[in-house]
Amino acid sequence: MFSYNEYKNIINLIKSHLPIIDFSEVTEKTEKFCVLRHDIEFSIDRAYELAKVEKELGVTSTYTVQVRNNTYNALSEKNIDLIKRIKDLGHHIGLHQNPPLMDLDKLKTYVSVDIQMLEYYYGFYVDRFAFHRPKKEYLKEYFELDNKINCYDKKFFHYFDEKPDKLNVLYLSDSNHKWKFGYPLDFDFSNINKLQLLTHPYSWTENGGDNYGNYLSLIRERNKELVYSMNTETNTFPKELLR
Repeated sequence: MFSYNEYKNIINLIKSHLPIIDFSEVTEKTEKFCVLRHDIEFSIDRAYELAKVEKELGVTSTYTVQVRNNTYNALSEKNIDLIKRIKDLGHHIGLHQNPPLMDLDKLKTYVSVDIQMLEYYYGFYVDRFAFHRPKKEYLKEYFELDNKINCYDKKFFHYFDEKPDKLNVLYLSDSNHKWKFGYPLDFDFSNINKLQLLTHPYSWTENGGDNYGNYLSLIRERNKELVYSMNTETNTFPKELLR
């Protein structure tokens, strides 16, 4: 599970039934599409590796990055370089944000400030955003921000209190290392016209694995990066910890 080969199989299956296009290309008149989105939760390094896989597949997607994240610094020199590399592969960069509940006017400012921060440090225009663990109040309103794409806009997402007989847009996600809304390779996409596929790069690796093994390898990767960073910042770092 969650290997690059599995991801390739998922994308190739979707491509055989639906055109994979960017969020910006979808209009109210678009009859069939799939949009790809990746929310970066724990590792920009893994996002970059997945971006290269998609380049090989000939598809482009959206990678959303968090400014307020305790596990990575989106504005470090290393991660800014990785984000620019992802963009250079043809992908789109957006903001990933978990705002507290507030009125919509305040929310506009809250989202805009973080987008402006990304634009300042990344040096390019950021035209989209996606909420982290989106609150139903924001989903229900289909929150809008001038000249920005909300990845939970009604063109790409169907909000409901009670599940209807037919969704306007099918939404599949691998949140928490499991396919909560159904496993893509089990779907008959010939009967589906509109799809948003959300995946999280931290879950995907060359060989894949279960939830426990994936988190263990991720912790090792992040620990290695922490040790390297501490060692390069001081000449008093104990060398025996570099082993």
